[in-house]
Amino acid sequence: MKRRIGLWFLKLIGIGIFVHILSQIDRTEVLRQLQSANPIAAIASLPLLYAMYFCKAKRFCGLVEPTGTILTTKKSWKIYNIGIFLANITPGKVGELGKAAYLKAMGIGPARSIAITVLDRLFDVACIVAIAIVGFGILLNWKIALSAVVVGYLGLQILWWTWHRIVQTRWCGFLRELLTKTSIVPASVWTLLSWIIYFAWAVLVAGSLGIVLPVHILVFIMTFTGVIAMLPIAPLGLGTRDAALVFFLTPYGVASEQAVSLALLMFVHILLSGALGGYYFLAKQT
Repeated sequence: MKRRIGLWFLKLIGIGIFVHILSQIDRTEVLRQLQSANPIAAIASLPLLYAMYFCKAKRFCGLVEPTGTILTTKKSWKIYNIGIFLANITPGKVGELGKAAYLKAMGIGPARSIAITVLDRLFDVACIVAIAIVGFGILLNWKIALSAVVVGYLGLQILWWTWHRIVQTRWCGFLRELLTKTSIVPASVWTLLSWIIYFAWAVLVAGSLGIVLPVHILVFIMTFTGVIAMLPIAPLGLGTRDAALVFFLTPYGVASEQAVSLALLMFVHILLSGALGGYYFLAKQT
């Protein structure tokens, strides 16, 4: 109970950041920006999120395959969307682990179910961090970016050794079983494709508000923003995403009001994209 209260308290940090940002800008202008957004582009970009979820559902299928359990694309699609919904409504996105419960119901052991769910998330983290490092090198400093790669690699090696030797040897064995050549390559491809779709969505949403920058600049900005929005201190990145977009877009001549409008539109899209998972979840409960 105390842990849940703590997680909800963390969410207040993001909300506080959001309120602070709104107090520092012209809120009327934010509303005007949202009202003047291109409705066709704003609406047409929403299905791209579901296309991204489809790619991740296919990746999920591949990660389950080494366990010997057959997970169809249809069932994986439902489980993944339920995971998105639960992540959206729980602090720190801990509800995403709900996918493990569905795998357990299919006969997969609890440890393997959690390992699959965690590994599925790690593919996304690894991809966005890699893109962020490249973006940092191109936009800012390659030496610092390469140093971050070395430090990050050593840190992961130490973390893996510590977990493997001291905490949970058996659990790490499950991860090795899942990371076979027949699963890691398709999973990597589906991950990369899902992020390409994500960036297409972000560029289209930005364009609907008249924010037009070189694609590679916008992609790297969205990558940095995505990393910051992952922090479990805000509901669906509310506040942290706003702050990141204001910080990164302002040097390119984008007004704070326009950056916040983009953040709000992205927030609404992400919120709406969880509705299908909510339907699947409620349908299973009745």
